[in-house]
Amino acid sequence: MPSSTAGENVGKILLKAEQLERRFGGLTAVADFSFDLKEGEILGLIGPNGAGKSTTFNLISGFMPPTSGKLFYLDENITGKSATYISRKGLIRTFQHDSLLSEMSVADNIIIATTHRLKNAAARREKMREMAKLTGLENYLEVTAGSLPHGLQRMLSIAIALAAEPKVLCLDEPLTGLQGVEVAAALDLFEMIRSKLGITILLVEHNMRAVMRICDRILVLNHGRLLAEGTPEEVSRNELVIEAYLGHKK
Repeated sequence: MPSSTAGENVGKILLKAEQLERRFGGLTAVADFSFDLKEGEILGLIGPNGAGKSTTFNLISGFMPPTSGKLFYLDENITGKSATYISRKGLIRTFQHDSLLSEMSVADNIIIATTHRLKNAAARREKMREMAKLTGLENYLEVTAGSLPHGLQRMLSIAIALAAEPKVLCLDEPLTGLQGVEVAAALDLFEMIRSKLGITILLVEHNMRAVMRICDRILVLNHGRLLAEGTPEEVSRNELVIEAYLGHKK
């Protein structure tokens, strides 16, 4: 469950979706989906395979325009804005499949992400070292990204996102393939990102135990629609959620 300090500093709405819909021909991937993300919280987005989670992330981050509906970020209507525009406003995402520059060093992967906000080479280098230390990569700076173990590649993708100085960090299944100790370390990192860096997090993840531990609120998608929302405790006891995941009621 979330720590005792979780949610204490939750404030204004940073991101708001109103009746989002995305159709692909005759298939509706997301329908009538509305939610908000408040400053200082960790919000989970869960659902069975094919529920529309990845499509929702693509809509939020500008990689795909909605068929209908609206998106607001920092009180600005960002509906249909490009991924570059949205990321430069401080809404940064990671990807399920790490999009690393595999032949480049860990250090250079992180430095590239600093170039929009930091023009001074020394400042970029300092930011790189800070993010590498935060994510446990300080001893791997000269290692090529593609040669890192899977768990460290996941950490590198987060370091790259953090180097861009997000206000909202959208994490797309960051725990996939991680083992127990790695998962625990990643959850500690997420809490540190929120508490130390003041970054708000939207988390898509299949590891239910992890989601229940770290999130303040959870949204549940099923067949592209919002099935339930609430605290981890409320969602875990919701019979509609149990049925969607297990195919039957208690």
